[in-house]
Amino acid sequence: MSTTLLSIINHNTQLLTRLPYTFISVQGDDAEKFLQGQLSCDLSLLNGQNLSFGTLNSPKGRMCALFKITAYKNGFLLRIESSTTELFLLTLTKYKVFFKCEISIEEQFSAFAYNADAKTELPLPQNTKDLMSIDTNFISRLSNNAPLYEIWSQEINDQKTKISTDTESWFALEAKLGIPELYAETQDQFILQYLNLQDLGAVSFKKGCYTGQEIIARMKFLGKLKKKMFLLSASDKYTVQPGADVFSDEGKKCGTVVRSHWSEQTGSVTLAILSTSYIGNQASVYFDEHKTLPFQVKELNYTS
Repeated sequence: MSTTLLSIINHNTQLLTRLPYTFISVQGDDAEKFLQGQLSCDLSLLNGQNLSFGTLNSPKGRMCALFKITAYKNGFLLRIESSTTELFLLTLTKYKVFFKCEISIEEQFSAFAYNADAKTELPLPQNTKDLMSIDTNFISRLSNNAPLYEIWSQEINDQKTKISTDTESWFALEAKLGIPELYAETQDQFILQYLNLQDLGAVSFKKGCYTGQEIIARMKFLGKLKKKMFLLSASDKYTVQPGADVFSDEGKKCGTVVRSHWSEQTGSVTLAILSTSYIGNQASVYFDEHKTLPFQVKELNYTS
């Protein structure tokens, strides 16, 4: 492993946390041409020193996959939530028959969460779109507002490095920052704008056609966004499964859960799709019709 990467990891006593992601590469002369016609992000902007969120969508504009992607070798490397891998590969593979490229799972890569010292002077990425490459490892920043990083590595292993399995604390931090996730339970349900992904750079409205583009572009240019993702929070421990219903003060269904987590640092934090009428609305929401525990609704801000 690179001495530089070891110095970064060992700079404080924070453990790395192994994350449940799968890495997939698309390699070959037609990799960019093929993916440009399938993914929401603009592949021509990737150069190995940056990354992007992106989605793979159905013809109806529903998300089959949500991922991070960067240029890699003679193509691209994607990091995706593992439970969504099967449908992603099935959907993507059926479109590649006329293109010279190969899709494969990169089993040598693993993903890790890293919570750095806020005062560290080590050279780490400063912006969320930056990707630092150290030998066969990549480091990216989760948020411009917190020293939280994700490492993609071919070299870190449990025998040489202390690895935490407490993914829930990390995922709670992600949720609090408004970062969505897609799971097997919620595949083919959401349009990317409902998850605020346009604010996270996951879609290009200039690059041209891709599967689902007509629906996504129509919402951007012709429609009015009637739903978006909000942060729901409570101090008590209460989490629900992705895709669960959200209920209003009147006990009626008013939204859908994207992700839900709890940690001692954050309390209960859930990202959910609600009507845009909740902007500035002080009403509470609940996860059951009996209104067991009220959750405060907060609009997410990605510019500060």
